[in-house]
Amino acid sequence: MNNKKMTRELPEKIKRNSNFAFFCLLLYSIALFIRPQDWASSVDGSPTPIARYFLIAAFAGYLIFQEQKIWGYQGWFLFLLLLIIPVSGLRNGWFGGGINEAIDFFIQCLIPYLLYSGLVNTQRKQHWVLIILALASATMLHHGISQTLSPEGIAWSGMQSFRGGRIRFLGFFNDPNDLGMFFVMNIPLLMYLKSITQSRILKLVFFILTLGLLYGIYLTNSRGALLGAMSLIVTFFYFQYGKIKFFSLSLFFAPIAYYAMSMFRTIDSDESSAAGRVNAWYSGIQMFKSRPLLGVGKGQFVEHHYLTAHNSYVLVMAELGILGYIFWLTSIALSLSMLITIFNLSKEKYKDNPELLLDIFFAKCLFFSFVGFMTTAFFLSRSYIIYLYVFIGFVSALYFRVLKSAPEISVVTNPKNMTSLLILVISSLIGLYLFTIFLL
Repeated sequence: MNNKKMTRELPEKIKRNSNFAFFCLLLYSIALFIRPQDWASSVDGSPTPIARYFLIAAFAGYLIFQEQKIWGYQGWFLFLLLLIIPVSGLRNGWFGGGINEAIDFFIQCLIPYLLYSGLVNTQRKQHWVLIILALASATMLHHGISQTLSPEGIAWSGMQSFRGGRIRFLGFFNDPNDLGMFFVMNIPLLMYLKSITQSRILKLVFFILTLGLLYGIYLTNSRGALLGAMSLIVTFFYFQYGKIKFFSLSLFFAPIAYYAMSMFRTIDSDESSAAGRVNAWYSGIQMFKSRPLLGVGKGQFVEHHYLTAHNSYVLVMAELGILGYIFWLTSIALSLSMLITIFNLSKEKYKDNPELLLDIFFAKCLFFSFVGFMTTAFFLSRSYIIYLYVFIGFVSALYFRVLKSAPEISVVTNPKNMTSLLILVISSLIGLYLFTIFLL
């Protein structure tokens, strides 16, 4: 009897988090997004691989010291996608290249997903990462404005603006489209930070920075980013005001949207650049038809067509076939399903749980970020851009954190919902084919 009593009184073991791994992840985030190591290297052309060092350190700390490791449901689809890459290379007589592409995907996509999913497991840690993203956005915006103000289009880092004066940043942000997409995805996160802070000064700072990112999108002159920003606004109106008011507001703002689009490069299927994109989409579909199961191989699209796909969905479909497309898009669709389920939780039921209410609000903001990505990605080949997998990691971490307080969200991963997601993903293949044929 005494043994039973002692057993009952033993405290539940709390699994230890690795502060070292998370600290290295913060350093990695700074090196990846703010890129201080490249501020002077864009002139002499000698960038340092310091971000990768921090990633390795964070990964090692995660494996050794982190007791609670979160793989996440999206992790399985991304792992299967990793396996498809070398198999696709082998099918196309390019096994060595397929192995190299798989290694690149593992480092650039799967490990970041795993670390952000497993280490950003509290609201405080989440806020630290969001602050870094806000600082990165501010740095990129300031860098872009300095390019615009310079007569030669050269920023304080020595990086020159892109053709036509389009602003860009360092590293993989040297393409204005990547910079514009990053701005789009960070706008909802800035609104989240603005809402949760108690400081009026910080509220004003985040609000001004949000307006600044909209201006930054204009300076990138990226049509995909423009449409991504518009999708954020449209989605916000729909959730905020309902269908009837949404329709009325859409009619009112339609002329403003038309004027905004007219300030960018022409968005028209008859315009040479747009026509080239549609032809690239069609070529991607032809590649898919020639290798429907495994595709022509990751990184091989430009070997079959003189332009890249200019569409993230077509790119995966063409390069990795139906299997790769299903695994890639399902990881995104599942993330969206998780976010929708979380922000539809009853606020009344959990009114006495302020932390959960904050997570519900964050889920809605992340949902807007994904809407922005999915819209922008339809016009850009950014299937493997690293910050997509960072954001998927955010979703996985959020899901498992909320699951502890609201177990009903586990419905997301039941067989019925997963089957519906797979049907939706496969149906999108047909829709993509019909849409491209319609444009030709």
